[in-house]
Order: sequence, then C-alpha cells, then structure tokens
Amino acid sequence: MEYSSVRHLFSYNNGDNITPGMGVQIDAGYGLAQFWDISAGRVTNTDFTQHPATLFPQAWSSRMGRFVVPEQGSWFYGSPLGSALTFDASGNCTTAGLGSTFKLTTVGMNNLTFPALQIIGNLASANDLVDKYIYYTGTYKGMDFTCQQLINIQASSADAYDILISAVGEDGTGDDVLSNDNDWVQLTPMLQRAGTPITSGVSYTWQRLVNGNWTNITSTSGLYEINNSDHSLKVFNSGVEGVESFRCVAVCNGKTYYKVRELTDVHDPYYIVDYCTHTDSVAPGETAVFRPKVIDRATNYQDTSHNWSFAYTLTRLPSGDTVKTGTGSTFSVTYEEIDNAGGNTMTRIEATSN
Repeated sequence: MEYSSVRHLFSYNNGDNITPGMGVQIDAGYGLAQFWDISAGRVTNTDFTQHPATLFPQAWSSRMGRFVVPEQGSWFYGSPLGSALTFDASGNCTTAGLGSTFKLTTVGMNNLTFPALQIIGNLASANDLVDKYIYYTGTYKGMDFTCQQLINIQASSADAYDILISAVGEDGTGDDVLSNDNDWVQLTPMLQRAGTPITSGVSYTWQRLVNGNWTNITSTSGLYEINNSDHSLKVFNSGVEGVESFRCVAVCNGKTYYKVRELTDVHDPYYIVDYCTHTDSVAPGETAVFRPKVIDRATNYQDTSHNWSFAYTLTRLPSGDTVKTGTGSTFSVTYEEIDNAGGNTMTRIEATSN
C-alpha cells in the first residue's frame, strides 16, 4: 500500500482530526488571481466587480467522515491575528475601507449550508500590488481550525503568463476533494497572457508527481481521462491515494509554463498527519521539521499493523521543480532552502507499507 500527503494545517483533538481547506466558487473561465494593467490603470482579469468570487470553509472531520459546518467563526483579511472583518445584519461589510469589497453569504453543498464570504470588489490597485490572504477561523466541537486562501496580485505586461485551472467535481461544485459525494474531479486549464485567455497555439500536457519525478499522464480507464478538445483532465478516486499533486505543462511560442494542483481523496482507510513543527511560514534562522504518522481513519489512531516508510519531495511552486528529496522518519526544511526556491514551496510526503 502507498499513500501520500502534502503540507496542510491540522487541528488535532480528542481522536478527531480536522483538515481545513477553502472552497471557491466563481464564474467558469475565471480565477482568483488579479492582473493589474499598469498602463491602463485597471484590472484585466479577474474583475471581481463583474465576476464575484465566493469563499467558504471546508473543514473535513475524520471522525465524522465528511465536511462539517463550523459552529462559529470569523473572516480575516491580511492576517488571522488582526481584527476580524465586521458585517451588519444584511451581510454588508462594515470594516473601514472594505464596505464595497466583501459581503457575507452562504453556500449550499452536500445538503449542508456553509458560511461564505463573497469578494465583490477588486483587491488590486495602482498603489497595492501585493498578494492578499483571506482567512476563516472557525470552531467545531471545541476544536479550532484556520482556513486560508491566497489571492495572487500581478502587474500585467505583455510577458505576464499564467495557467488558470478550473476544477469541477461530480457534484457540480468547484471542488478538489474526492469523497462519497464526489467520485471524480475534472481540471480544465487555460493559458492566459496578462489575464487574457490564449485560445490557440498552445499545447497542454498533464503530469503526476511520482517518487519525486513528474510523469506524463495518459488516459487510463478508471483512473484518468484526458479530453483532447478542452485539454481537461478527469481524475477518479482510484487515481488518488491520500493527496496527489498534478501539474499542467503549457507550451506556447516555444516557451513552457507550469501550474501545480493538488487533489485529495478522503475515501481511503488511511491518511497522513505530518506533525510539522511549523504551520505555513518559516522565519529566518528557523527550520521546519516533519515527523509524519499514518493514521487509521476508522479509529483515528496511528496505524501499527503495517511497517510504514516515508519519502519526501520538496518542490518549488508554481513550476514544481524538485528542490530536494529525503527518506526516513523525519525531514527538515530550512528557511534558506525555501527562500532560495523563491519563497513558495510544497513538501510532499509518501508513505509506503513494506
């Protein structure tokens, strides 16, 4: 048996494991990244005033075996340690300067209703081209968890390229989690130039990270389906063990562009808790250390019936280039290694039963 995981935030308490994530709903063909055209002085894509984005917490309870609705929670902009966003009884944001940017709403999915934050105003401006983070801090049965979402802000020019990947699950939502209600996820790529889709002259290849190497994917019954018309990749639950990393490679005018996307399968009887010493940031002089364990989903305790060995791959994002690999019961990543890789990395853990 073989399972895998990537670095996520975990809240662990009383035999239950809450895996936090952020769900996203937005019009088809649009993403969360905002491109600011310096010469025109405006957002080119996506304009949230025309195509609002809706974020909602997706907290998975291993004990319940499903997503759970937070009992209470708050939304934060910029930092989860600052002041929470405030809203009036109609859901309008009352935080100074953000009244036309955010609004409260709800999202219905899998017969549950989740609290949601709608982005109705642009986050990029001529005076602010810094990436933005939105957080939701919630509580479920006494357990605290934090979901986060990055909004990339880029100054656009003729050479600003990015691959937008839209995800649609079997249940019709923009979901990237395979569950009892979602037996497949379809990923559709679109190379964009300065936020404008390039509809011709682009070739796409899908890859999967296997033992530290990116391997081309071909259509395989019950695992993967590649649609040559829209270049989409449909991934079935049999094609994902734990958390798998997929990469889209787009080639246009002789240049190559990359985008990595992660899919999670919560059907599996085992999952990995990485027990990392850090959450999502490492300061100068610090080292993040992983001490992973394989957990039996049925009992929520460490599995001792198998002899698990671990392999690690540290990759640079968004390219997915390998920075370093390792094996053993622990794996260390220093601030310098992350900084030298551009400050944005992903650590993939593979657990193999001997």
